[in-house]
Amino acid sequence: MKHAIAHSIALGTLALALAACHKQAEQPQQLTLHEVMKNEIDANADKLWDLTNDALGEQAELVDSKMTDDKWAQLQEYANKVKAGAEKIENMQSVVVVKPGVKIADEDVPYGDSAASVQANVDKDPEMLHEFAGALAAHMDELAKAAGTHDAAKAGPLIDQLDGVCEDCHLQFWYPSQKELVNKFRNEGAAAASGTPAAANK
Repeated sequence: MKHAIAHSIALGTLALALAACHKQAEQPQQLTLHEVMKNEIDANADKLWDLTNDALGEQAELVDSKMTDDKWAQLQEYANKVKAGAEKIENMQSVVVVKPGVKIADEDVPYGDSAASVQANVDKDPEMLHEFAGALAAHMDELAKAAGTHDAAKAGPLIDQLDGVCEDCHLQFWYPSQKELVNKFRNEGAAAASGTPAAANK
């Protein structure tokens, strides 16, 4: 009788263990910040820029006559994909930058930031990361809507501003050590555009 009870307990324990393993197997692993950035945001932002580069005018404005219905549809698709990636980051409860052993771009170059340093930056202020991601999602939502209505006058500036929206987050979390240098280039570029000496922008 004791053997039968012990056997039943063992079978019950095994069944519970198998059920737990099955449940764990059904739960997908959370995507890392690097995976979403690389595969969803960067990849589709690059496609977006490549698509519209040939449709720019002399003043770097988006020219409606150079955009076909197919290009507008692609632009809307890429904008929505970037938006979806940004929303994933915005809703991450716990942010893991990379999986063990994975490196980020420029990690091995002199003065490059490591995945560990990016993780430390994120851990200091995850809410700010969520805010940046939310800003990107909102920006891409506006671009997707403009693409849907073939509004070149609205879509053009949004495309032009996208790099700055991305860079603000990158400078805070991915490579803050380069913030001073990037801001210097920004000031020089703004000075050149306005005809004002760069020193006036510091």
